[in-house]
Amino acid sequence: MGCSSPARRGAFGSCAGARGPSRHRPDRRRAGNGIPQIDSRPSLTGSDADRLLALAREAKLTGPDADTWAERLWPERARIGEAADWLAANDRLDAAVELTGATWRLWLLRGEIANGRSILGSTLDRAQTSAATGIRASALYGAGLLAFRAGDQTESKARNEQALAVAREIGDASAEALALVGLSRVAFRDGDYGRVCALAHEARDLVVDLDPADGVAPLHMLAAGTRLAGDYERAHELYNESLMLNERLGSTGMISVELHNLAYVNLHRGDVGAAEECFAACSELRRDSGNPYDAAMEALNHAARSFANGDPRAAARLLAQARATLNDAGIQLDPDDQFEVDWLDAQLNRA
Repeated sequence: MGCSSPARRGAFGSCAGARGPSRHRPDRRRAGNGIPQIDSRPSLTGSDADRLLALAREAKLTGPDADTWAERLWPERARIGEAADWLAANDRLDAAVELTGATWRLWLLRGEIANGRSILGSTLDRAQTSAATGIRASALYGAGLLAFRAGDQTESKARNEQALAVAREIGDASAEALALVGLSRVAFRDGDYGRVCALAHEARDLVVDLDPADGVAPLHMLAAGTRLAGDYERAHELYNESLMLNERLGSTGMISVELHNLAYVNLHRGDVGAAEECFAACSELRRDSGNPYDAAMEALNHAARSFANGDPRAAARLLAQARATLNDAGIQLDPDDQFEVDWLDAQLNRA
């Protein structure tokens, strides 16, 4: 989920310390038909492909530098796909996988799931004989995550199982943990919260002595599985732990995600004041985000706040707005957010 500007320090412990660097702003240049414009350029050459590969190797699309790199790479998005095709067509399969494996998060950050899936999936399918490496495992995990966001459980499971096999073949604990996280997401959408937590625990154990950043996704999924299993007190503890970890890492996007999640946990715990604080901090971080998922979640959060403040009509209107945004973008809600939509629907039907 996207973020834009530093959140104010909250009065409640569940939201305190949530702040970070500015989010990237979307490129709003559009043609008359509403489709984003892409500059016309000459045909891609081998030197162009090598330049983009070198840039991808340098890029950091996670952590505190993610926004800066997303802003820098976004104008190159069409060329990245062309470069991957050129590399694969010229028998540089490992390089094609490396390029897409290093850049797939760009499409996730911008909410262009279909385009990201097309570029990454095409490369992986053409490069099935590429070497078993950490970057291939990362690319497979990325394909699984994009498929999950599109609601394609079959592909998400298959890609993550492939990522797990590669990671175990090369003995890469970090990549193995990510693949387990990917499979935990599949279980999450299947409603198997016990398996979600078991896989997240296994992933956490693998990375306990690695870079703290490797623990972000396993902790997040453990909190999510615990929450939908109905243990809001333990989920509250885990989300706060995740919030503090991401604040230390300077990961603004994940700070926003966990503020969003803490807001709903607090609502279900009956602490409306803490929920309001988290919603407000999350909303400030999301300002000007170009990600349609963020826009939908912002509408959902305002709907929940409107209902809590006694305005069911506004809540219903905002909930419809959230759904329309997701439908237009071809994005399926994550299970925890779908749970909150269904919960709010039920409250509105009884109002």
